[in-house]
Amino acid sequence: MSKFIKVAQTTDFKIKKYHCFKYLTKHIAVFKRKDGSFYAIEASCKHQNAFLLSEGLAEKTVFCPRHGWEYDMETGECFTEPWAYLRKFPLKIDDHNIYVDVLSPIEPEEKF
Repeated sequence: MSKFIKVAQTTDFKIKKYHCFKYLTKHIAVFKRKDGSFYAIEASCKHQNAFLLSEGLAEKTVFCPRHGWEYDMETGECFTEPWAYLRKFPLKIDDHNIYVDVLSPIEPEEKF
């Protein structure tokens, strides 16, 4: 089952690198890569669900503000606790509108 919801427009990314939104209890971020492509990924730490991004900060590696867990915001890898990866979400673009499938997170291949 999938549920694509409109979360942003591609034109929203002329200045900023990412856009965050909340669906139910999930914080999700949409990022624009340097090559112009987009991806969506969880934006909450797996430890205590702390929000990982602050306005104006969109680095590839971020730290949880509560306990310092380190995440790669492009791959979802947690360097501190390998089991605590962030899941990506399917994304599609239609007529400059960005839609994210909030019900179908993509589980990464096991690394541990």
